[in-house]
Amino acid sequence: MRLIAKKHLPKPYCYGILLMLASLVFSLSCAHSPDNSSKFDASIQTAEDVGRLKALETQLTVTPEKAALHAEYQVIDNIAVPYVLEYKMGPGDVLEIVYHLKYEITPDDYRLEVQDRVSVNFPFQPQFSTSVMVRPDGKITMPLIGDVAVESKTAMEVAAVLNREYMKYFSKPSVTVALEAFNVKIDELKKAITTAARGQSKIAPVSPDGRISFPLIGGMQAQGFTVAQLEKMINERYAKQVRNLNTTLILLEIHHPKLYVIGEVEKPGAYDIGSVPNLLNALALSGSFKKSGQIEEIAIFRNEGLERPIAFKVNISRALREGIALANIKLKPGDVVYVPKTRLDEVNDTLEKIFTRGIYAVLPFSAAIGATYSINRPYLYP
Repeated sequence: MRLIAKKHLPKPYCYGILLMLASLVFSLSCAHSPDNSSKFDASIQTAEDVGRLKALETQLTVTPEKAALHAEYQVIDNIAVPYVLEYKMGPGDVLEIVYHLKYEITPDDYRLEVQDRVSVNFPFQPQFSTSVMVRPDGKITMPLIGDVAVESKTAMEVAAVLNREYMKYFSKPSVTVALEAFNVKIDELKKAITTAARGQSKIAPVSPDGRISFPLIGGMQAQGFTVAQLEKMINERYAKQVRNLNTTLILLEIHHPKLYVIGEVEKPGAYDIGSVPNLLNALALSGSFKKSGQIEEIAIFRNEGLERPIAFKVNISRALREGIALANIKLKPGDVVYVPKTRLDEVNDTLEKIFTRGIYAVLPFSAAIGATYSINRPYLYP
């Protein structure tokens, strides 16, 4: 017998579907019944319980003797302190480079640098006397003998070279060399940092590509290095061009990388990793999870510094209920924390769609009750 479908389903079908959905809701609620097991170390109810808690804390305190057994601790001045990784700089961080120019007397003779100027004197052949600047290739040009390499030599060493070369032309040249202008690069450096309000220093932000530009030595990679590592690299590079110079780096501003909290939380968004070291802090700063949040299956997606992205779930509800440290899992830059909806909340959404928009809003008609369609109207088969 062929029946023509009306606007509403026959009552037996409606009752069957509603009974099926009710069974689903009941089974989900049973599946999420709380686990009464507990792993708490103490239950504070009396003054004696407080004393026992303090004794437990004393027993578990990490001493210098115990620090060797705990990789997360180190001993400084015979005190066990948590080991904290050195901060590695990134784009947006701001450094102050302080330049220390040393003017004290040194036992070593001054050695010529590029752009220094020297006067070369010939007491018996004054027509050859001249004043010359050290070229970028480290050489000077002299009459008769041409180019002479002088960079990194003392004035006396240059005079010895010139006397040896000019003896090919004169019996006793007696050439002398005197410094006219020296430490030219230090003067250039002073000019480059005179605008700094703090004196001989320069404010330098880390650019989006992770580099910092320095006077004389140009750009250097800063992202991924600690302050101490970058300071060492800067001093090594300056030492090749400027003597009697030392730099100190001061980290003025830190712009932490971000992590992201999305899903069923009150305030989803991006948060500084510095203020959100663990999962509980991330949830707290995001306004905590909504009632519709599935805190038994919070998902964390991680990709920073890995060969491929990874994803893992954390059961916050069980961690808090049983007093375990799972909820304090550390987060990393770029992590995405996703709080999904509960299964029951998804069922409620489905029921709301059914009662406000009809069964057609959520279930394909043909899949639900085996209906087939003609062009103009559906037919039901018994």
